[in-house]
Amino acid sequence: MIKRTLFSVAILLFAVSNIANAAIIDTTKIADLVAYTWSPISDVDKVMQYENTKDITKRSIDQSKLAGDHYSAAVELMNKKDYSAAINEFKSAMKRYKRAKLSDDALNFLRANMALSYASTGNKEDYAVSKRYLDLITSKAYNDTKWTYNIAIAHHKVGNNNEAASLLSSAIRKNEFYFQAYITLEAIYRNSGNDNDADKVIDRMQTAEAKLIQKEQKIATAKKENKVNKKKKEGVFVPKGERPDVTNLKIVKKDNHLQFNKINKIDERSMIQIQEGIGEYNLGVKALSNKEYKTSQTHLKNTEKRLKRGKITEDGLNFARGNLAISYLATGEKRGIGQAKRYLKYLTPKIYKTREWTYNMAVAHYTFASKSRGTTKEEYMKKAINLFRTSIKQDKLFLPAYQNLIYIFREEKEDKKALSTHKSYEKARGQLMKSFSKQDQIAQGGDPYIFRVNLGTFGEFNTPADLFEEDYLITVPVTEQKTAYLAGMFYTLDEAIAYQKSMKKDGYITSFIVAFKDGEKLEF
Repeated sequence: MIKRTLFSVAILLFAVSNIANAAIIDTTKIADLVAYTWSPISDVDKVMQYENTKDITKRSIDQSKLAGDHYSAAVELMNKKDYSAAINEFKSAMKRYKRAKLSDDALNFLRANMALSYASTGNKEDYAVSKRYLDLITSKAYNDTKWTYNIAIAHHKVGNNNEAASLLSSAIRKNEFYFQAYITLEAIYRNSGNDNDADKVIDRMQTAEAKLIQKEQKIATAKKENKVNKKKKEGVFVPKGERPDVTNLKIVKKDNHLQFNKINKIDERSMIQIQEGIGEYNLGVKALSNKEYKTSQTHLKNTEKRLKRGKITEDGLNFARGNLAISYLATGEKRGIGQAKRYLKYLTPKIYKTREWTYNMAVAHYTFASKSRGTTKEEYMKKAINLFRTSIKQDKLFLPAYQNLIYIFREEKEDKKALSTHKSYEKARGQLMKSFSKQDQIAQGGDPYIFRVNLGTFGEFNTPADLFEEDYLITVPVTEQKTAYLAGMFYTLDEAIAYQKSMKKDGYITSFIVAFKDGEKLEF
């Protein structure tokens, strides 16, 4: 059997209305489905559904009841994989059903299970008997996809792979979300050397899965909206926050890959590899900033390869790996999720020394978690939340981290935490909006913790495009139409003054310096 992991997402299969067929509800993960898996089906209570009630005699009813007892016992034995004993019970059931003079349509369930039992004994001589029972099954049996699937399994077991594939295809046409049928059909094609049709089955399954995800998302969104509307009616305020967006990050470009190595111990040959790696890195982050994800992946993978050859430490490889994780997640392609996990997994704690990298990796971990299920989702969501909190500790006035946390807590149905974070956000936003004089700052005593430069307040249509290229940019909503922008993060006043002068030359003539200490804002 082949276990084919297609996606990391877990999909709950729900009923699809069909006049002729009730869709199967399967609560397993697609990633855990195994080809050729099947379970015995009874449906003993449905044996008489094809009989005309007017023609059923008391003798037929009595004989059918006795037959049903043998049939149920046989199915129990099938579940225990005691197929030889099951066959004996099925034979007894067959005698009773024939005495009841049931039609061939009514005998379909019995014949299908007998075919499966003979095909599963392990004796090749029983295959011929299994085939005879399969030949007796009428078209009515295929009205139900679960029976169609089990009959297909019987055909596969006795070597009728073409018929098995045909039946599985039929089941899929009737229920496009029958993922177990996809998995088994793909395996039949793949094992027979028909890779082309096997790949087509995978493509069809991926399309069906995406469709199902969209349906579930619409249902989930509708439920959430109903809950929000209900809370609004009750007068309960629930902050919305902002969803972390891996495609809208400010990419960190200026990294020192050598900072964790002893330069004097790097030989000339290794240094050549490192220099080539740095060149590739510069091209990679430039492409990533331009949202050219495929191009960035090529350059950043070359970066990792060359830096490894140059014997750069694992800490020094963080920057390439972090940006690779971002690039794979930003594509939105499901096949890139596994690659992103690999790069996130090998990050070392040294990458979280700055707010910029901590925040970017918080968004990356959240994005990976949102595309995962089960314990993996929980693990990476917890890491994302911790990283958002760390980024706030590193920069208490960085508003996007607050907004992202609010969104996540709402998503996790942690309304109290969302409200608490919203209060912290309001406090930080208020601190950013306050104004103090230089004299007030001096009166506080000591040196300020951080210096920033307020570049001005702009509207939707007059915001300079180059403004978004500035380091440590913070946006402060003033009104619905106006936003204030602060940039730079300096630890000495001289550095802040030099930056302010350069920005005034670039046209930001009203810019002014703002000092922060322990979250308190003091303007110059």
